[in-house]
Amino acid sequence: MSQMSLPFFTGLSDRRRRHHRRVGDIVVTLLCLIWLGVTGWMFVRDMPPEIFDNHTSKAMQERMRSCEGSFEKRFDCKQQMLLSGERWGFAVALDRLMLICAPPIAAWIVWSAMKRRED
Repeated sequence: MSQMSLPFFTGLSDRRRRHHRRVGDIVVTLLCLIWLGVTGWMFVRDMPPEIFDNHTSKAMQERMRSCEGSFEKRFDCKQQMLLSGERWGFAVALDRLMLICAPPIAAWIVWSAMKRRED
Protein backbone atom coordinates (compact mmCIF):
# COMPACT_ATOMS: atom_id res chain seq x y z
CA MET A 1 0.00 0.00 0.00
CA SER A 2 1.48 3.33 -0.99
CA GLN A 3 1.96 6.16 1.48
CA MET A 4 -0.60 8.38 -0.36
CA SER A 5 -3.50 5.96 0.06
CA LEU A 6 -3.24 5.68 3.86
CA PRO A 7 -6.02 7.27 5.93
CA PHE A 8 -5.27 10.72 7.30
CA PHE A 9 -5.13 9.56 10.96
CA THR A 10 -2.78 6.62 10.29
CA GLY A 11 -0.48 5.81 13.14
CA LEU A 12 -2.60 7.41 15.84
CA SER A 13 -3.81 5.29 18.71
CA ASP A 14 -7.53 4.52 18.87
CA ARG A 15 -7.98 6.90 21.80
CA ARG A 16 -6.30 9.77 19.99
CA ARG A 17 -8.24 8.95 16.81
CA ARG A 18 -11.55 9.11 18.71
CA HIS A 19 -10.45 12.38 20.28
CA HIS A 20 -9.66 13.86 16.84
CA ARG A 21 -13.04 12.69 15.54
CA ARG A 22 -14.85 14.20 18.52
CA VAL A 23 -13.00 17.50 18.14
CA GLY A 24 -13.76 17.46 14.40
CA ASP A 25 -17.44 16.79 15.10
CA ILE A 26 -17.56 19.71 17.52
CA VAL A 27 -15.73 22.07 15.14
CA VAL A 28 -17.92 21.16 12.15
CA THR A 29 -21.08 21.48 14.28
CA LEU A 30 -20.05 24.88 15.64
CA LEU A 31 -19.10 26.19 12.21
CA CYS A 32 -22.41 24.99 10.76
CA LEU A 33 -24.41 26.58 13.58
CA ILE A 34 -22.51 29.85 13.27
CA TRP A 35 -23.07 29.84 9.49
CA LEU A 36 -26.79 29.13 9.92
CA GLY A 37 -27.16 31.85 12.54
CA VAL A 38 -25.23 34.59 10.77
CA THR A 39 -26.49 33.98 7.24
CA GLY A 40 -30.03 33.32 8.43
CA TRP A 41 -30.07 36.62 10.26
CA MET A 42 -28.54 38.52 7.33
CA PHE A 43 -30.85 37.06 4.68
CA VAL A 44 -34.03 37.42 6.72
CA ARG A 45 -33.13 40.91 7.93
CA ASP A 46 -32.50 42.16 4.38
CA MET A 47 -35.60 40.57 2.82
CA PRO A 48 -37.11 42.92 0.21
CA PRO A 49 -40.51 44.26 1.27
CA GLU A 50 -42.04 43.20 -2.06
CA ILE A 51 -41.93 39.60 -0.87
CA PHE A 52 -44.41 40.37 1.88
CA ASP A 53 -46.67 42.55 -0.27
CA ASN A 54 -50.29 41.52 -0.48
CA HIS A 55 -53.39 43.28 -1.73
CA THR A 56 -53.67 45.33 1.49
CA SER A 57 -50.14 46.80 1.51
CA LYS A 58 -49.77 50.46 0.60
CA ALA A 59 -47.14 49.80 -2.06
CA MET A 60 -49.36 47.24 -3.78
CA GLN A 61 -52.37 49.56 -3.56
CA GLU A 62 -50.35 52.26 -5.34
CA ARG A 63 -49.33 49.87 -8.10
CA MET A 64 -52.90 48.62 -8.47
CA ARG A 65 -54.15 52.15 -9.10
CA SER A 66 -52.36 52.08 -12.44
CA CYS A 67 -54.77 49.39 -13.69
CA GLU A 68 -57.36 50.98 -15.96
CA GLY A 69 -60.24 49.90 -18.15
CA SER A 70 -63.33 47.84 -17.48
CA PHE A 71 -63.83 45.93 -14.26
CA GLU A 72 -62.60 42.72 -15.90
CA LYS A 73 -59.43 44.38 -17.23
CA ARG A 74 -58.67 45.97 -13.86
CA PHE A 75 -59.29 42.65 -12.11
CA ASP A 76 -56.96 40.80 -14.51
CA CYS A 77 -54.29 43.50 -14.14
CA LYS A 78 -54.42 43.34 -10.33
CA GLN A 79 -54.46 39.54 -10.36
CA GLN A 80 -51.33 39.48 -12.53
CA MET A 81 -49.56 41.87 -10.15
CA LEU A 82 -50.42 39.73 -7.14
CA LEU A 83 -49.48 36.44 -8.80
CA SER A 84 -46.18 37.73 -10.18
CA GLY A 85 -45.27 39.07 -6.74
CA GLU A 86 -46.08 35.75 -5.10
CA ARG A 87 -44.02 33.78 -7.63
CA TRP A 88 -41.09 36.17 -7.34
CA GLY A 89 -41.29 36.15 -3.55
CA PHE A 90 -41.32 32.36 -3.42
CA ALA A 91 -38.31 32.14 -5.74
CA VAL A 92 -36.32 34.64 -3.67
CA ALA A 93 -37.23 32.92 -0.40
CA LEU A 94 -36.29 29.50 -1.80
CA ASP A 95 -33.00 30.87 -3.14
CA ARG A 96 -32.14 32.36 0.22
CA LEU A 97 -33.06 29.14 2.01
CA MET A 98 -30.73 27.18 -0.27
CA LEU A 99 -27.89 29.67 0.29
CA ILE A 100 -28.36 29.34 4.03
CA CYS A 101 -28.65 25.54 4.22
CA ALA A 102 -26.46 24.20 1.40
CA PRO A 103 -22.98 24.99 2.85
CA PRO A 104 -23.61 23.33 6.25
CA ILE A 105 -25.11 20.29 4.54
CA ALA A 106 -22.09 20.08 2.24
CA ALA A 107 -19.72 20.45 5.21
CA TRP A 108 -21.42 17.56 7.02
CA ILE A 109 -21.30 15.36 3.92
CA VAL A 110 -17.58 16.05 3.44
CA TRP A 111 -16.79 15.51 7.12
CA SER A 112 -18.76 12.24 7.16
CA ALA A 113 -16.93 11.06 4.05
CA MET A 114 -13.59 11.86 5.68
CA LYS A 115 -14.55 9.88 8.78
CA ARG A 116 -15.73 6.90 6.69
CA ARG A 117 -12.49 6.98 4.73
CA GLU A 118 -10.59 6.75 8.00
CA ASP A 119 -12.31 3.49 8.98
